[in-house]
Amino acid sequence: MKLQKKCGLMVLLLLTVLFQTPESYSTNAYVTVTYYNQSSNHSTTEVCECGIYGLASPVANAGGTVGIPKSFNYQACDPHTEFTYSETPWIALIERGNCTFSEKIQTANRRGAEAAVIYNVPESGNETLQMANFDPFFIPMPREASIPCNKEVKEKTGAGDIVSIMIGNLKGTKILQSIQRGIQVTMVIEVGKKHGPWMNHYSIFFVSVSFFIVTAATVGYFIFYSARRLRNARAQNRKQRQLKADAKRAIGKLQLRALKHGDKETGPDGDSCAVCIEIFRPNDIVRILTCNHLFHKTCIDPWLLEHRTCPMCKCDILKALGVEADVEAGTVSFQTAGSNPNINGSPDSYSPHEEDSHSETASSGYASVQGADEPPMEERAQSQNDHLRLVNHDASSVAVDVLPQLDNPAFEADEPSVREASIHQIKF
Repeated sequence: MKLQKKCGLMVLLLLTVLFQTPESYSTNAYVTVTYYNQSSNHSTTEVCECGIYGLASPVANAGGTVGIPKSFNYQACDPHTEFTYSETPWIALIERGNCTFSEKIQTANRRGAEAAVIYNVPESGNETLQMANFDPFFIPMPREASIPCNKEVKEKTGAGDIVSIMIGNLKGTKILQSIQRGIQVTMVIEVGKKHGPWMNHYSIFFVSVSFFIVTAATVGYFIFYSARRLRNARAQNRKQRQLKADAKRAIGKLQLRALKHGDKETGPDGDSCAVCIEIFRPNDIVRILTCNHLFHKTCIDPWLLEHRTCPMCKCDILKALGVEADVEAGTVSFQTAGSNPNINGSPDSYSPHEEDSHSETASSGYASVQGADEPPMEERAQSQNDHLRLVNHDASSVAVDVLPQLDNPAFEADEPSVREASIHQIKF
């Protein structure tokens, strides 16, 4: 966006400079031509706004006798061209073509002309145009010794040092033929109306190329910027989806617990849920995080899906549960706490009283995940053996059906199959 503003300001500044330069204005010239026939002592005067000043010409008045080149053509491209004039100041009449406007004007200037009038080519009729008579590489040449110098002749040799105008071919041809017949022609050039602003062909080309370059750069930058933002947005969305999937799997590993009467969380000194600011009540389903903080299941699950951290201590559940998410490959690995050790070689042995013991362990958090201190293996086995002792006074075998502890039904559903109930034969 900043680049577009800069480019727009640059184009506006460019157009302003082009339109405000003096060369962007065209100035007409009033041309007064007097034809004097010495034999008949008759003179005729014509006035028309038929001239236009050159781009580098001084916009000023000029006047004098009209002189034409003394050569086989009237284009005055040879620097040594001589002119026919009887008195000074005089104005050079030159035909357009065969060389630049600057060369023609410089030739007339070196001969001491007060102004240079260039008439258009024959095919143009009376059409005129503004001459681009710039000559930045012009090297001044000394006036020839044959040219009489006086106070009225200025020592100027540049193309923009004398007044230069263009007139139509019909007007110029009439003046040329009159001089060839021996008629004395005098001309007065006066400043006419100024028209503008307008741009010549060079300015239009320059503005067009500049506008194309600026537009191409702006469009290219916009495409590059949009593509980069789209790519970053897609990568961010993929990452967020992958993290949400990882958080959903990690939530399934967290422990659920149903509060009941007598739990310290429901007592008078019990805590409240930090998300909804409601006290815990019996039969509330709470989820215990890896940092030992517990919250209502309906409160904490949406939070964990978005933030994946504990609202109280900012503990990252993905790191705590050992979840390593590869966002690019889309693979997730889990490292969870091990199950309870087997007792006397019997896998997955549970006691009917294990629910209370497990509830007490759950209230203290994930000791196995957090690396907390655990009781020695012998003490834990002895405690479980105490729960497994069932006394039968009739000395008969008793079949005890023990269901596995379902810490998290959502997680247990992901297992290949639910472990079948084990029947233990205990004899005394």
